[in-house]
Amino acid sequence: MRHIWSVICQYAVEDKSSNNFSLIETISQVSFKGDLPPDRPLHLPFRISLVSLWCRSNDQDKRDYSVRLRIIGPGDDELDAGEITTRLSEHYSFKTNFRFEGLRFTDNGIYEFEVAYRDGDDWHVATQVPLVVTHEQPQPAQTNGEPTE
Repeated sequence: MRHIWSVICQYAVEDKSSNNFSLIETISQVSFKGDLPPDRPLHLPFRISLVSLWCRSNDQDKRDYSVRLRIIGPGDDELDAGEITTRLSEHYSFKTNFRFEGLRFTDNGIYEFEVAYRDGDDWHVATQVPLVVTHEQPQPAQTNGEPTE
């Protein structure tokens, strides 16, 4: 099996008649403001998808493969994971779409979306797509009062 590409986006819309995807609002970085609670991970509520295109490595390889996505935070902690089966036994190419209704935030830094496929008992990492996530401190409120002495 060959990995062709993987993209992080907010929405992936599939046209049922053509089987093509439209990737809407591709994402390479996210920033947010607000007070952070001391307990982590913190759930950031926004829609996120990772879409990948796969194809057969040759005409004889008509197997289905398990594909795994792991989201790894800046501290090398696995924050989320999922698995999908490709249907390369039925199709020359296949798109996988992992959807999440949020991201678990631990700290500022790079969150790696690691995409791997299983061949037998072994997992092979196909790619790691980085997402930079940054928390910004809110600006203190400014007052328009009179100067004091």
